[in-house]
Amino acid sequence: MKLNIMEKAKEGNKLVLSLVIFSVFVVLYILYVTVVGLISSTCAKAYDPPVLEQTSTDQEKAIVIANSLTHALDQQLSSTFGWLPNDILFVPKILDNSTNYQKGIIYATRPASDIIAKTVSRYGKNDTLDSRLVDATSRYFVYSSDVWGFWFIYDAEGKYRDGIKNWLSWAQSVDTNAKNAGIYNVKSDDVYAILKYCNQMLEYALGNLNDVNIGHFDSDNQIYFAKGICSVVENVLRGLIAVDSSVVERGGNENVTAALERLTSIRDFNPTYVFAGGSKKGDTMVPNHVASIARHIDIASNRINDIMTSMEK
Repeated sequence: MKLNIMEKAKEGNKLVLSLVIFSVFVVLYILYVTVVGLISSTCAKAYDPPVLEQTSTDQEKAIVIANSLTHALDQQLSSTFGWLPNDILFVPKILDNSTNYQKGIIYATRPASDIIAKTVSRYGKNDTLDSRLVDATSRYFVYSSDVWGFWFIYDAEGKYRDGIKNWLSWAQSVDTNAKNAGIYNVKSDDVYAILKYCNQMLEYALGNLNDVNIGHFDSDNQIYFAKGICSVVENVLRGLIAVDSSVVERGGNENVTAALERLTSIRDFNPTYVFAGGSKKGDTMVPNHVASIARHIDIASNRINDIMTSMEK
């Protein structure tokens, strides 16, 4: 009889211990998610390229281009809690705004890497692409955003960092006598192609936001995904303006300024709670944040299109 009581007491103690451990885990998890939510930001600073003189070297320009392309992605990887889409235990679902923002960044980084590599890093279309940029584009940045790897091997963060390193390695090798010295060559056609990329990315983001089937509880995901795309576009545009004066001279200072102002507004757009207008028509008294950010994107896209049209003349 005593043995049965002791065994039951032990089992009870084990159950209590298990409940305590589980409770501690839940509390720590809630605390972690709360802290991540408070610290993670979807309003990161834009790339601020150095002022380049007319005597600036090709290497200096290449570094600006490489940094403008990778700046947004590097910011997120280097943030306090790093890359969120591949976090486990439902973190990406709970912190969906930050997660979708980062997904938008990598989505826009992939084609940017492809377009810029094919335009600025060789003398002609038939020339071989730099192997580092090929790897960055086709091997590293294409890695799925939600892969966490096995003991952090082959994880998304590691692959994306390798892609960033490859771009910087190419840029720093330009104008050197190294065996793997990179090439920097930007023509008017290349500038136009990069502007076209910017415009197409904005049109894609706008198309997503204009989908009449976006529900109220899905609107924030689309908004922050669009913000991620626009952050890369803004950085690339700022870098392009820094290395090539023709964007302002031929595209018009008013167009450039207006485009950047709108992209800045998109970057700073961060309502406490996202409303989708209360209905598909958005005709209620509830704010329509989807329409608000779509308007900024539409104007920025139109301005970039005007720059491209001016440069065709």
